[in-house]
Amino acid sequence: MNKIGTMVVVLALACGHAWAGEVHQCLGQAGAVSYVDGDCPAGTRAGWIRSYDDDRVGQARSIRQRQLETLEWQRSNRAEISAMMRVRRGGSRVASTGRGDGMDRCQRSRHRRDRIRDREFQTMTYDRMVALDDGVREACR
Repeated sequence: MNKIGTMVVVLALACGHAWAGEVHQCLGQAGAVSYVDGDCPAGTRAGWIRSYDDDRVGQARSIRQRQLETLEWQRSNRAEISAMMRVRRGGSRVASTGRGDGMDRCQRSRHRRDRIRDREFQTMTYDRMVALDDGVREACR
């Protein structure tokens, strides 16, 4: 297939017609690359072959459904974490220190570490976790 045939295949893929097929990448001499919908021409070798089923409407619906499910999961997860944090903050506090929270330095450090872990639980690195634990260790000496 020549360059015109390659252009037809590329345009057909871009237009969104509902049909299935394969695209072959053909590598020629001096690094020339071409894309064809059949076997590679003589003098070239196959780079890769991709199958496609050009059902763009179905793919778009599927992607949108996954996005909606992800958003719903995020909302429920945030609500769950907020509820946990409200329960954690709702305990009784006794004003015995100048800060009015009833916690000494060690308890405040542990509380801070736990809040940060809850907030950053999906993105926290090992080094960040060790640094938080080191801060608690230092405060509780």
